[in-house]
Amino acid sequence: MANNREKALKIIAQRREDAENQAEQRRRELEAVSPELRDVDERISRAGFQAFRAAANGQGGKAALERLHQETIELEKRQRAILEELGAPTDILEVHYTCPICRDTGVHDHRHCKCYNELVRQLNYKDLNAVAPAKKCTFASFSLEGYKGLWDNEYNKDVYDHMRQIRQFSMDWAADFGHGSPSLLLYGKTGLGKTHLSLAMANAVIEKGKTVYYNSAYNILSDIEREHFKRTLFDESPEDLALNADLLILDDLGSEFETRFTQSVVCNIINTREFRGLPTIISTNLMYDEIAKHYGQRVYSRILGSYEPLLFLGPDHRQVPAGRDSDF
Repeated sequence: MANNREKALKIIAQRREDAENQAEQRRRELEAVSPELRDVDERISRAGFQAFRAAANGQGGKAALERLHQETIELEKRQRAILEELGAPTDILEVHYTCPICRDTGVHDHRHCKCYNELVRQLNYKDLNAVAPAKKCTFASFSLEGYKGLWDNEYNKDVYDHMRQIRQFSMDWAADFGHGSPSLLLYGKTGLGKTHLSLAMANAVIEKGKTVYYNSAYNILSDIEREHFKRTLFDESPEDLALNADLLILDDLGSEFETRFTQSVVCNIINTREFRGLPTIISTNLMYDEIAKHYGQRVYSRILGSYEPLLFLGPDHRQVPAGRDSDF
């Protein structure tokens, strides 16, 4: 999975090259039919070059510049007339860019063009949906019906009201997302919707044009380990993606094989992203004491001190009415 910002620029650059090549191909085909058109095109090109030189001469080239301007106008009139005689559209020789605003450069008015931002969003959605059912995981589809009438004795909470607050917090967090937003720990038993809300937040963040790197902790850590020890070639290393994405979502932390290497990688990811002000969402079935046992006091202390805890309550998926899907 390559950096989608870089990938978007490459796609836009290819669009520009294709559009220019197609325009040149159309020109060659028409000039092969009409030698006069070829002659007019060459004269327009010469006039343009001479006008550039005249403009460089400043005031001394003003008269020549005006003459060349009028000559170009007449040549372009003749060019259009020839095209009409050939039954071709008068704009057939122009480059038809995918985005006429930035002319397929990805930049407009010294800022990223909206075509670039839209392409980055599309690529992010494509990556997200390749590894998770993101399309069906929205805030609206996170139903609270299965929580009604439930009371959690351990935490002395009305489960429906508690989960309603969790959903609202997630919506507010996504709406305000930006550099420096707090990281989140979504924890609790399996089947309570942690993954669903994680993906709902990911969708909202992508809509803001931000990059999201989502996958299970098992897959992310396995990819990083494979790259380290088997020298697998990636467009961009999994570790770079985990460290640099605007939002990282480590789903189901604790499901991976526990080794010194994975413990070290988890610690590095958490510390590095916090230092850079990049938010992370961790979802896990582990409770706090289990996190300390699995990953050590350094990771435990960092999560305890820096992550906003969201405890998920309720029955597991086997007890939830039809319509709720595992942890989604």
